[in-house]
Amino acid sequence: MIIELGRREFDEFAFNHPYRSFYQTSQYGTLMSKHGYRPMYIGYDDGDGLCAAALILTKNQFGMTMGYSPRGYLIDFNDYRLVDDFTARLKEYLQKKGIVYLIIDPHITHLERDKDGNPIEKKQTGVNISDSLKRIGYEHRGFNLYFENLKPRWNMVLKTDSTPINIFNNFEKHTRTKIRNSLRKGVEVYKGSKQDLKLFYQLTNKKHYRKYDYYLDMYEIFSQFDMFDIYFARINTETFLKNSKLLFEHETGKNNELTELLQKNIRDEEERNKLLNRKLESDKLLNTYRNDIIFGTKLYKDARYVIIAANAIIKYGNEVFFLIDGVNQKFKRFNPNHLLKWKIIEEYRNLGYTKFHLNGITGDFTNKNKFLGLYTFKKGFDTRITEYIGEFSLIVNKPKYRLLKSFKPFINSNLRKD
Repeated sequence: MIIELGRREFDEFAFNHPYRSFYQTSQYGTLMSKHGYRPMYIGYDDGDGLCAAALILTKNQFGMTMGYSPRGYLIDFNDYRLVDDFTARLKEYLQKKGIVYLIIDPHITHLERDKDGNPIEKKQTGVNISDSLKRIGYEHRGFNLYFENLKPRWNMVLKTDSTPINIFNNFEKHTRTKIRNSLRKGVEVYKGSKQDLKLFYQLTNKKHYRKYDYYLDMYEIFSQFDMFDIYFARINTETFLKNSKLLFEHETGKNNELTELLQKNIRDEEERNKLLNRKLESDKLLNTYRNDIIFGTKLYKDARYVIIAANAIIKYGNEVFFLIDGVNQKFKRFNPNHLLKWKIIEEYRNLGYTKFHLNGITGDFTNKNKFLGLYTFKKGFDTRITEYIGEFSLIVNKPKYRLLKSFKPFINSNLRKD
């Protein structure tokens, strides 16, 4: 039978479940209760004890109530009989509560893919579960490629039990280069506090529709359980200026040597062309370092530190979930987001965390996709693609559901806002 759970009882069950996610916690339920939703914590007792649970968020639209179980349920989806029985009892329970329909987007991989998006040949458990849910009566909302769902269907995840140095060495070359360049430009990473939330919001608000109060509530609720942190990247202007001068001096020496070599009578045309190309590259670097010195001098006169990027994370179990990030575009060439991600991975791997969710991408890997850069950036951290099975609707009241479907664009956008 379906039973209502207290927050503590729900959290204890959720934390030990293989499909756990911070979206299925009382902390997330409390957060959403402050932003227009009513959380319900339900469980399923089959007579031998609690064998399933779910956080369900409800909201009223047009005088009717819908439900959403984010990354839920917490149940053994491979046990067809259990899911079938649970669904039947849950449907009766939701009907008594006046809920028209329920959306779920289970924390289950549809297909295993490599970092290039190619399916990995192995048992396709997610496909079987998807088919089972449809047989039970769930309506699948499609294998979308973009961000149509309430939570991203495509994600990039780093799973590792390796040492930080080995993790770094497995990053793609361009990612390692940008991280090193960021360090050479004097960029540092530090953990922020509640007093830094407004600064965090200033750096991230252009990327999202959520308001400042949402992040304040998130900080206050999750921080009570040591689950939420914000990090910043800042330029140490003294270091930036000092390193720029050293790089300029070093490159000047190399450039002078190349000039001397080119002044010699080199008859080998191929060798001379190589020297010319090296000289041109050196000239470009000298110009870059010269401009950095000019820019660094101005920064150093204005402030010791310049904060240029921010990132929020959730910690849950042995996993780290990267949430929203933001970069001051004026300092994009300092690659602060690359350094932020790496330093957070390094810190939490040293603390024993083994799974890092870099959040959503799209399933379109063609050059025509305007979001391709998001995938390329996250791919550089030696991540693999997780394609979830997507959203399913459990229809409780068919007449009212058909009426609500005519308002679907409005409903989905409203849900997504929280």
